[in-house]
Amino acid sequence: MNALKKITLLSIAAVMGLSFITWGTQASIKAGDITGGKKAPHVNIAIFHKLHGQEGFSYPKYIAAHDILHAMQDKAQFISINHTAGVMDGDILTSSNDVLREGSDKGFEDFGVDCQLTIHLKAGDVALAGICEILMVDQDGREIEHKAMVKPTTLEAGKDWVLLYNDEEDGIAIYADENMGKE
Repeated sequence: MNALKKITLLSIAAVMGLSFITWGTQASIKAGDITGGKKAPHVNIAIFHKLHGQEGFSYPKYIAAHDILHAMQDKAQFISINHTAGVMDGDILTSSNDVLREGSDKGFEDFGVDCQLTIHLKAGDVALAGICEILMVDQDGREIEHKAMVKPTTLEAGKDWVLLYNDEEDGIAIYADENMGKE
């Protein structure tokens, strides 16, 4: 056997041996347990777009907990809903719900939501701030390319959904909700 084949076989054996050792270690880690089982804030984000014919609908500042989809029924469609458990101070919550497709001019089109929200915890309160980019085509065929600047907003655990951002012209709204829980 030539030297190159020996080195290749030894390299493959070393990698496989290491992967078996690593796999055994990873098997003891429980999925989703990022807080060690302690109570921690969970943050929910919901993004909506007004339905055709609902231009006069005003997004409420607060929506009762667990009732956000019902409150928007026949008024707005949800574009994206996200749940993040066990948040810590300084976390960056990213939420992306995109469709990438080949366009008519042989280029690519990208439609959907891409958000980055920074989380700050202070004395048990959660505050969010950041930016969301929303690219979509509405019911009238109008292309919407929207950047939403979410100003720092404090949430209260177990309270209502809070309106973080509202754009009347494009009919886009971003809500957030916080609750405490274990992993």
